[in-house]
Amino acid sequence: MGSETLNEGEISRLIADEYASRILRATYGHPMSVQQLSRRCDIPIAVAYRRIGEMERSGLVRCVRQEEVYRGKKVKFFSCAVRLVKYSFDEGDFSIEVDWLPEEKLQAPSEIGAEI
Repeated sequence: MGSETLNEGEISRLIADEYASRILRATYGHPMSVQQLSRRCDIPIAVAYRRIGEMERSGLVRCVRQEEVYRGKKVKFFSCAVRLVKYSFDEGDFSIEVDWLPEEKLQAPSEIGAEI
């Protein structure tokens, strides 16, 4: 994710959001579905879907795998896409710096029967 697509306002708002921070912690190195995140992080399912959508648009999480579960219905698995986020205030200006995870760190572990 390049700096040209970085939306500092959106990322800083999400980083400060309790639900988004729970999602980032839970998905760092462990891809999870929205349903799993809702249960594990104690987030209402509708809120979990909205937050994941916002986080995916901002680049904070990425869909790393899809699995077909029933009659064509697919479940997406999301992983945290950042290693480090620095938010600072220096001489009257706020700035945000994001260290994105390399693509190979985002790949979901191979699983028998998993569709990528």
